[in-house]
Amino acid sequence: MVLAKNETVLNGALRHGVAFPHSCKVGGCAACKCRLVSGQVRELTDKSYLLSREEIRDNFILGCQSIPLSDVTVELPVNPLANQHTTGTLTRQMMLTHDIAEIFLTLDDPVRYLPGQHASLRALYTEIPARCYSFAHRCAEDGNREICFFVRRVPNGLFSNWLLDPASLNQRVAVEASLGDFHLRPGDSALVCMAGGSGLSPLIALLEGACDTEAVNRPVYLLMGARSQRDLYYTDEIRALQQRWRAPFTFLPVLSEEPADSDWSGLRGWVTDALTPEITANAQGYLCGPPPMIDVAIERMTALGMDREAIFFDKFSDQTAR
Repeated sequence: MVLAKNETVLNGALRHGVAFPHSCKVGGCAACKCRLVSGQVRELTDKSYLLSREEIRDNFILGCQSIPLSDVTVELPVNPLANQHTTGTLTRQMMLTHDIAEIFLTLDDPVRYLPGQHASLRALYTEIPARCYSFAHRCAEDGNREICFFVRRVPNGLFSNWLLDPASLNQRVAVEASLGDFHLRPGDSALVCMAGGSGLSPLIALLEGACDTEAVNRPVYLLMGARSQRDLYYTDEIRALQQRWRAPFTFLPVLSEEPADSDWSGLRGWVTDALTPEITANAQGYLCGPPPMIDVAIERMTALGMDREAIFFDKFSDQTAR
């Protein structure tokens, strides 16, 4: 296929109808990573903050940040759960905070996914572009006919406002699944999970799924960053997970803008400041939320001695045009 001048590998592939995994399109999530088999590209941004040492060694690039300088051949990572396409109905919206809701879709056909992965959603019969959201609960062995997502209302965000609008109930949604490589890795080390905003959704799915495996015997630290008490949510469900867990499960909510004279007796400040050598020792990290939080968390975790290859993340980027 022929790309336009200064067109990225990703945009060129999408323009030609190639099913190329992607999410943010701005170099913030690594959903479009692929292996450069041959040819040369000009990379628009530093990829080392998103790709592992092994991926860089194996010549992986970010499709959305790579402009071909010659004929190129790329190889997409194998995702056996990709290319599931179905439609569904928006059946329920349950407000969790003043700006985050759990939304429920009932599908025409079940989809399968690894807890932690995400789906691309598109409101049918509208001009609103598709948007990616992480599954909020575990997946049944034969797939889920009902799927749920935590959605934060973004100011001027077309799709998030559509999903949270009561007028959208019973409207039809196209679903593409399952996307991304954020999921639980094997091991017996502690799990350090950090969420910001709606980034709690893939971590809830990951931990729910782990309850059905030997991973339930791994210690867990779940750190949740929020501005104030009104921004905390799903705490009852987290306590229920703690009761099911066989190993120590520590939940640490951290508030950054809670009034000094409030009745809050928990941690204050940035959630990344709650990381300690005791928490990070011999652990795997799973981070979901705003890109600045994840960047700081990775820097702090590695400074505390964590192996960068043991840190996995899913950056949630706001796209107010979407």
